[in-house]
Amino acid sequence: MKKYLILALFLFSCERPEFLFTDGEGAKFSDYEDQIIFLNIWADWCPPCIIEFPYFNEINEEPNVSVIGFHFDQFDTLPNEEVNRLMNKFNVEFKNLSTDPRNLWSLDLPDSVPTTYIIKNGEILDAITYPLTLEKLRELVATN
Repeated sequence: MKKYLILALFLFSCERPEFLFTDGEGAKFSDYEDQIIFLNIWADWCPPCIIEFPYFNEINEEPNVSVIGFHFDQFDTLPNEEVNRLMNKFNVEFKNLSTDPRNLWSLDLPDSVPTTYIIKNGEILDAITYPLTLEKLRELVATN
């Protein structure tokens, strides 16, 4: 009987992730409660996207801030391994979604990159369709 109780507790404690990252890890929305999420939609052929990466890496270190990326190419979806290779190439230190953000936040993918969505507690607060600086990211954190 004790075996079954332990097994039942184990199964109930293993909640399934609500979304997945390209590194194979998963997460739940509750992991980001009360945090500002910068959802950065990027492409490897986009010079402004590449310029932003160090700024997103730095702001991701701030308390109550999480940067989540999503590689977006209008014509195809790259395999996780390819996205991870690109992230290594460009020294991207934040997580990148494998799960399509359209399915998570009911948003439309942008017509252009870079685009950054500001999300807090599941609500999209803003969409920014121009390249961001570290100063602008800090300003957005302060005002959201």
